Amino acid sequence: MGALVLGMHRSGTSALAGALEAMGLSVGPDDDVMPADDGNPEGYYELWSIVRANDDLLAHFGGRWDSPPDLATDWTDDGVTKDFVHTMRAHLVELFDGGRYFLKDPRMSLLVPAWRQVTEDQDCAIVIVRDPVEVAASLHRRNGLPVLTGLALWAAYNRAMFRDLRGARVHVCTYADLVERPVDVLSDVAASLRAWGEVSDDLDLTKALSSIRPELRRNASGDAASAAESSPIEIRELMKLASDQRGRHDQFDMGTDLEPGWWEVALLEERRTLLQWALDAIANLEVNYASVATENAILWERNDIANQEVDRLHERVSRVQRMVPGPLYRLFAKFVSRS
Repeated sequence: MGALVLGMHRSGTSALAGALEAMGLSVGPDDDVMPADDGNPEGYYELWSIVRANDDLLAHFGGRWDSPPDLATDWTDDGVTKDFVHTMRAHLVELFDGGRYFLKDPRMSLLVPAWRQVTEDQDCAIVIVRDPVEVAASLHRRNGLPVLTGLALWAAYNRAMFRDLRGARVHVCTYADLVERPVDVLSDVAASLRAWGEVSDDLDLTKALSSIRPELRRNASGDAASAAESSPIEIRELMKLASDQRGRHDQFDMGTDLEPGWWEVALLEERRTLLQWALDAIANLEVNYASVATENAILWERNDIANQEVDRLHERVSRVQRMVPGPLYRLFAKFVSRS
């Protein structure tokens, strides 16, 4: 049994995952863990093998983390999805051997139905939601994404995640609460995990609390009220609805599905179109590169043959030179050069 840490990129999933590791849940083998970097100095708590598998599945459906695919209602019946489920289920056994663990990769928020099949719905989900304006600012800073694109991505992740978690065991918290009231938030998370049998009853939260670093919070809204009012109404409504879900849900049900705004649909469709154009362009370049590489190899082979022939001729000349007296050879060479 384990926990899925879900939430949009730059939403505090890493901080939450670090606290879960401090509670005794396993992140996985050290040689598979993504290292820390400037974007996340405390570490990502993600496994390369899981991230790559999620990337491959998103790519199969024509998307990637910053360009979510438009998934059909029956996408889990696809053969590639079924192979993904089978492979990941076996992979989790290899990674954790039946021990308590957590899996953290924001991409899972887009792929919840497949991961619920992987875990046979035995895992719980710990969800963290961050102010969409802060997320958009962080994505702009790290990835250069326009703010409106960041807001659309935030909405796409959260809509898919909350929709597809219906009926699951879910605990929802917000990033603002986590950094401002870590004792309350982590105590509530631990209580949910105890109720679901994921941690021991005598769990000590000291280490988990010390893992929360409020000073690492960047891109905080300077004027929260002003920032909220400046964002589209669809985003504000979704954030309020998500915040209202805070706490433990033994059978999650948001109660409603807020429809995306027209601008979200158009913007994300444009990103998918551009992504497909880029992939096609890359594929054509790879074909051209392969052709040039083949021609280059042929030319190098011909060059090698020519060089070998020159070497043979030089050797023949050298043999002749050794057989003929010097003055006579020089006279012969002079005569040949005038001919």
